[in-house]
Amino acid sequence: MDEIGIGSWDRSPSLPIPLDILFDVIQHLPIQSILALRQTSTGFYAITRLRSLWALLLRTLVQEQNIPIPYFDGKSLDFLSALELERLTCHALALRSNWTNPDPDAKREVDFYKPTEPDSRIIFMQFLPGRGNRWLISVTMTAQPRKYVIQCWDVAIPTPVCIAELTHMEGPYGGVVINDDPSSPAIIAMQSALTEILTIDFEEEDPESAFVPLSTIDGIREIHLLSGNTLVTRRPENGGEVSIWDINDQPCEKIQLVNPSLLQNDRCQAMHLRDDYMVIVRQQTVEFYSTVPRPNIIATPGAPIAYPLAQHSFQWRTETVNMSEQVSWHAARSHRPSPINLVVRFGSIYPWPVNVLHHFVLTPNPAYVPGRETSLYNIPYLVQPTPVQTIGSPVRLFAPSSVTLGRYGTALWLDSHTEDWMGPSDCGQRLAGRILMATGESSTSQHDSHASMVFHVRDDDLWNKVAINEESGRIAVGYVNGSITLYEYS
Repeated sequence: MDEIGIGSWDRSPSLPIPLDILFDVIQHLPIQSILALRQTSTGFYAITRLRSLWALLLRTLVQEQNIPIPYFDGKSLDFLSALELERLTCHALALRSNWTNPDPDAKREVDFYKPTEPDSRIIFMQFLPGRGNRWLISVTMTAQPRKYVIQCWDVAIPTPVCIAELTHMEGPYGGVVINDDPSSPAIIAMQSALTEILTIDFEEEDPESAFVPLSTIDGIREIHLLSGNTLVTRRPENGGEVSIWDINDQPCEKIQLVNPSLLQNDRCQAMHLRDDYMVIVRQQTVEFYSTVPRPNIIATPGAPIAYPLAQHSFQWRTETVNMSEQVSWHAARSHRPSPINLVVRFGSIYPWPVNVLHHFVLTPNPAYVPGRETSLYNIPYLVQPTPVQTIGSPVRLFAPSSVTLGRYGTALWLDSHTEDWMGPSDCGQRLAGRILMATGESSTSQHDSHASMVFHVRDDDLWNKVAINEESGRIAVGYVNGSITLYEYS
């Protein structure tokens, strides 16, 4: 098709514009104009059917703009036809247009979980990365009797169904973390009286048998991050060190990360692990570590110990921190670190946090040399986070709130700002969001401190958790009564 279209176009005396120049013009047109151009003549029909054109448009209009592609799921573009590339491009831009609209239009809204036990509430929700972007993990806590139900939901079908369920009733419960590597068989880590690494048999017909144990680690610890075959935990005592574990076959502790300047119990808020370095955000510090094990200067039993290469201290203690590496087409092409978004809600001297979300960026260090070992003289990021913008997000005393952050820069939160829709009220919640730009610019002016998108508003305070999947255009909201609602925008 490409050869026929190019030849007929170049030989046409009435259309002398070279094809490469025409492509340069077309890529600046809206998609609707390109599709309308197709209807004007047989020549433009042929041109707008070229695979090379849609490969260019997908790259320049979508990938280079760091826009998620629905239904893509890691396919190789080299083997896709012109029609498939066109559909991916159109779907991606249509989702982006709806997603960033001040009032996004939900194409689908479904309530699919209402527990029968009283005093049940959603305490955790997260979409599994990759794997077709169709799985949601939720944890429901029931007060009487105290139990925790971990469930995996297939949300790609009209009525979501639970395909895996695990009930924990005995002993302590310390939460779950989801593996950020979709190629790893280890999907979830759960902390109880021991640390359990689990996978999911998606073909198992009995949901109660679908969670399959892979390995365990004795002892109680805080679990913070699971990435590939690496688990990151923290000892819960004062001054507890952070431990990095290799969970292959026989789990073993590879290295301990210790900050001797922190004498108090400064809990870990967020972590980022890549290659041979790690970033840890605590309540008031941002720390950078090398994760390459080295012999201790003084021989001691146990794993090697590493100390911070550098650290930055915030002026105030943080209440919540969400951290996510920004998908960056240009950084991936140049094999350099991508910017990291931080969304922080600081604490206050009062029993409630401040009514503002702060957006910071960890900016890649221009002096960093990829491929060279991370060290004090080769740190991937500038140590001090760059403040980008503040976003008004009021939360009433004792009202539930939640923040999540997507890889493509979507910050999504629950707060109590409903006056613009319902007037003054002592209850009510807003599901709002904003596209964050790690370059220091936002999707609107960075001086605008308001939410860019308001997805939904309600007149009570029943929401308490939120999860996001930008590739599929889905948002899941959990309730204080244990229910879940799914919104889909693609």
